[in-house]
Amino acid sequence: MRILVVEDEVRLARHIASALIESGHDPVVIHDGEEGLQKAGDESFDLIVLDVGLPRMDGFEVLRRLRSRHVTSRVLMLTARGDLKDRVAGLQLGADDYLAKPFAMQELIARVRALGRRYAEEPALILRVGDLTLHLASHDVYRGARLIELSTRELMLLKVLMREPGRVFTRTELCERVWEHEHEYDTKLVEVFIGRLRKKIGNPPLIRTVRYVGYTIHEATSAC
Repeated sequence: MRILVVEDEVRLARHIASALIESGHDPVVIHDGEEGLQKAGDESFDLIVLDVGLPRMDGFEVLRRLRSRHVTSRVLMLTARGDLKDRVAGLQLGADDYLAKPFAMQELIARVRALGRRYAEEPALILRVGDLTLHLASHDVYRGARLIELSTRELMLLKVLMREPGRVFTRTELCERVWEHEHEYDTKLVEVFIGRLRKKIGNPPLIRTVRYVGYTIHEATSAC
């Protein structure tokens, strides 16, 4: 993939670029928010690795402006901020994934690889499964014409499922996608949130339990 790396820590940016090159990607490195915004708007990138704490313009503002200009490149945000509200802010602005600093370079490469598999084609601005729609820019969720009110956790969980309809996610995998720290969750908690989502989404059911494995979402499933 052609990847734009927007990171003001020069040494870290070099390490990221080297790891991406070794993995077969084509990285371009920028150290400034405003310059990163211009580069991402002027050229086409499959993925943008975007730091939050950038000079002149922070990563949140860069992302907001990119999405307002309908730039649909996948975005992996790098942040030293651990608060849930900061992670959610990035996701609500249109980020596809986040990675908290400090991180192992192998994990970054794994996230990049996963995003490449997940979005081999240009990502859509609206996710659809049957008559269920999730608007990535506003995070509004509709079942037909009915607006569904979801909590932050429910929304993040639904977004993970709807990104890859038909894929079976294990309970542990969903935990790792939605909760950052291991002490914040257990697999029983996923069952609780899946139950809430099913109730709010309504019938016919779309989220299916795969016994002994986990959960998947696709159109016209039977109740389970």
